[in-house]
Amino acid sequence: MLKADMTKYCTAAALAVRTFVTGSSNLNNYGAGIRQIGTDLGLRLDDLDNLKKTRGSWLGTMVDFLGAARVTAVYQLIANGDKKPASWGAAPNAAQQSALNIQKQTDVYNTFKRFTTLWNGGANPHLEWQDEIGLACTSERHAWETLAIRAAANATGNCGETSLLAYLLLATLPKDGKYQAAYTAARDLTVGWYDGKPFDHAYVIVSNHGYATDKNTVASYCVCDAWLGRAYPDLQSNLHYKGTNLQDVKQSSPAIPELKVGTYAYASTGDDLTRIQGVTQILHSAFLDELAKL
Repeated sequence: MLKADMTKYCTAAALAVRTFVTGSSNLNNYGAGIRQIGTDLGLRLDDLDNLKKTRGSWLGTMVDFLGAARVTAVYQLIANGDKKPASWGAAPNAAQQSALNIQKQTDVYNTFKRFTTLWNGGANPHLEWQDEIGLACTSERHAWETLAIRAAANATGNCGETSLLAYLLLATLPKDGKYQAAYTAARDLTVGWYDGKPFDHAYVIVSNHGYATDKNTVASYCVCDAWLGRAYPDLQSNLHYKGTNLQDVKQSSPAIPELKVGTYAYASTGDDLTRIQGVTQILHSAFLDELAKL
């Protein structure tokens, strides 16, 4: 693909993700069909709910909602083999009694158990949602897909999460229907999820033959920076890309490999698969809209 066309694809993908992450929380930037997908999947909670869930994490929300004393008491129960610690005495205090009540709610109590290592004796009560990713996943790829779902659901993301969404958008681009022309033009492109130093920044590199082959041929690759919502012609184009980055970059995860457009295989199953496919469906539609403007 020519550099000019490659730049359009990278720009459209970056804008599609950027619009999704920073757009209105009730999906008003999208058509009725796309808004309904978001609603059905529980994506993009309204602003008030996001404020209540200050960090977006399950355990962080429990700390906000129940208070640190109650959560601490729950973990004291767990640490004592699910039995009331002798130190509580005959008459548990209010927080301890709440923990005993929570223990009766098996699903909730078992979720607390799953996050025991993260709680770490209360050393880290203010968890972010990213900290919880992977604890209930079957593989590293499943964990990354879950991260993408949570970034979409919380309507937020750093450069790592936004670039992951851009990678998934392009790597899962549908081949048929309204996407056929866009896919046919891009099917020979290679998509990779990369990060580099000295600046700690993540992005997608789209290339004709793979970045390792094309890195010294500026006409053959383009940078898709979803965090900044734009494309860059090379890795020396912006504050984030010092000249040394041209060589000092790496793929962000072996579980998310460099591959051809539209050839990604999901690791998620069940409800997780439905959610990640819903997220990419929204992004695919937004991508076509952005591409048509260029």
